[in-house]
Amino acid sequence: MSKNRYKKESRLDKFFENKASVFIIAVLILIALFAASFLITTSFINKKADKENASHASESNVSDEYTDENVSIMDYLQSTTNPIPETTTSGSSAIPETQGSVPTTIPAASSQTSAGTVDYPSDTDSWQMICLNKNRYVDSSYENSLSLSYVAGSSEQMDSRAAAAYEKMYSAAASSGIYLTPCSGYRSYSTQKRLFNEFVDEYLAQGYSREKAYNLTSTRRNPPGSSEHNIGICMDIICASSSAGFENTSAYAWLMNNASDYGFILRYPADKANITGVKFEPWHWRYVGVENAEKIKNSGLCLEEYLGLA
Repeated sequence: MSKNRYKKESRLDKFFENKASVFIIAVLILIALFAASFLITTSFINKKADKENASHASESNVSDEYTDENVSIMDYLQSTTNPIPETTTSGSSAIPETQGSVPTTIPAASSQTSAGTVDYPSDTDSWQMICLNKNRYVDSSYENSLSLSYVAGSSEQMDSRAAAAYEKMYSAAASSGIYLTPCSGYRSYSTQKRLFNEFVDEYLAQGYSREKAYNLTSTRRNPPGSSEHNIGICMDIICASSSAGFENTSAYAWLMNNASDYGFILRYPADKANITGVKFEPWHWRYVGVENAEKIKNSGLCLEEYLGLA
């Protein structure tokens, strides 16, 4: 009797030992599965975060690398497959380096002259409609009238009034998962002059005369005072996929549909290069105010045409 009882207890012990082993193994398997699931989930979240950060184009890094005064938007875009920014159409006449005196007031939009120096109207609504190109430019004294602000979250500056509008536009786009990374805003007269003269020096080194070097440079870079960057009224925008051509990005599509709601227009459309003197720049967005932006967008005109300067 005791022998049979011992056998039963032995079998029970083995049964429970096996059960315990199975339970421990099962627990270990569950822990391993949980750990694997956690790692996969964490990896997915990290990849998603990395993707979102990439869509921001790492704003602080972009600003540090590309928006220092020693580096222009051209330097950035030349590192991608985008065309050169502010590439003016050939055949236009060069602007003399001596730009003359500045008028006391800017003419009304409907009567602005097609060429010559223009004043920077800091105290009227005309400031947002000033038109600069290779034939219309501001004297270096305009800088005394500028009121600049940094665009939040970047090292880029704009006219404070335009900067406020840009920040609203940025926030609206970000709420839809679109990040309009500011790359190049205000550029001082002296910086524009330095960048321009660097190209002139390149041509001089190739044996061209100073006049020819100046004219050739004018087909690649706007002379000082004739770039909208000089008055802080525009922003060159990039995103993570700009290297594929900014015009092919969701950021560009969003801007085409919504930018006018915040007062911005595409300054250099592809079909207006013969009028603006600048080839298609999908990244260059100019502030003109909401009312004007809506009218310009609906009219299909470029700024020169809208102001009667074409």
